[in-house]
Amino acid sequence: MHARFAVKAQNSAPDPAVDLARFEALRTEISGKFRQHGIRVESAAAGFALGRRWNDSDGRFTRSLTFPAT
Repeated sequence: MHARFAVKAQNSAPDPAVDLARFEALRTEISGKFRQHGIRVESAAAGFALGRRWNDSDGRFTRSLTFPAT
């Protein structure tokens, strides 16, 4: 997702919305190969830090939110 103007992207619980500034991008990837350690390593290599993670109730799926590393 690439915001051409400021927008609030609706999402599912626990954090139902993400605010995007003008020209800010939100990227997604669907993959079955990553575990938490791999996500941290891949993110760090790309200059990002793992922020939050959400798991489904059965522990099969994880959604991760990363931020530019500072």
